[in-house]
Amino acid sequence: MTYESRPADGTHYAASLTLEPQSERLTWTALPGQDSVLVRTPYGVDPADEAETLLELLNRHCPLLPTERFHALSKRISVRYVSAEEKARAQGCRADGEACTYTVFPCAIDYKKDVCAIYITGGRDSMSSPRCDAPMNIRAEVTPVKPRAGLFFFRRETPPAFFRIAFPDACPENYRDGDLEYSVNERWRIPVTRGMMERGEFYVRTDRKPVLTARNAGIRLTEPRRNV
Repeated sequence: MTYESRPADGTHYAASLTLEPQSERLTWTALPGQDSVLVRTPYGVDPADEAETLLELLNRHCPLLPTERFHALSKRISVRYVSAEEKARAQGCRADGEACTYTVFPCAIDYKKDVCAIYITGGRDSMSSPRCDAPMNIRAEVTPVKPRAGLFFFRRETPPAFFRIAFPDACPENYRDGDLEYSVNERWRIPVTRGMMERGEFYVRTDRKPVLTARNAGIRLTEPRRNV
């Protein structure tokens, strides 16, 4: 199948894209009988700004439009086709994780010519945006490990030699290596890998509290305030 881009027009319409947090389902408004292509990009990225790249990747990697799940065209872009019948039956489709942006484009397939036309719409407004952002919430705790020195009643706390960085919740399904990083002494920046997240905790040898930050704009990092 060959993919072509067309400018948006009044006869092809798909917008008002929304992610329902409880069901993790994407819903949108489309004309009756209108098929759609869902595109997943990094948080805040509008695939309409990279339409040529999207079409090139589709023509290179998708002899058929992927159904049932999102298919990765590259590290940054995934796509999924939803027919009008499936949309009506399932009331949309399941999302593919958080810390990303979803966009819906109307499409029309000419099976005789084996061509799929994708109608590119850019921008957004408050009422009928074809895009929606899906932030990811990650809870983290950074606490000192304070050893004690001395014997019995004379034991006393010594300055911390280690800090514990813990993640109370399960590792998000689409967390990628380096989405979070921590810095030590305002100099070294170390990425947090998926394996570190899955273990639930790790320790940093330092006498100063490490600073945990998000490198992915879609991550909302929460850390309880503690006195160190």
